[in-house]
Amino acid sequence: MVKTRKSQIKASRKYEQDHPQRVAYTTARRKAFNFLNASPSSKVGQAVQSYKSEYLDDLKDLYQQTGEKIKRLAK
Repeated sequence: MVKTRKSQIKASRKYEQDHPQRVAYTTARRKAFNFLNASPSSKVGQAVQSYKSEYLDDLKDLYQQTGEKIKRLAK
């Protein structure tokens, strides 16, 4: 495991302070992609296997909402 330098951590925290909207956006995007593409061995992937029916319903709902959002934004 590579040790993170204090200067790298400091630079990351400064970026987060200077760009809060970008950080919020990328965090939300990463969570969405993780929900869609969870590896079977991850906690989310294991939960998906336990709640497969609910997960499928959620994906269908997200698909519908995504289509509606694209139509609104494309106008």
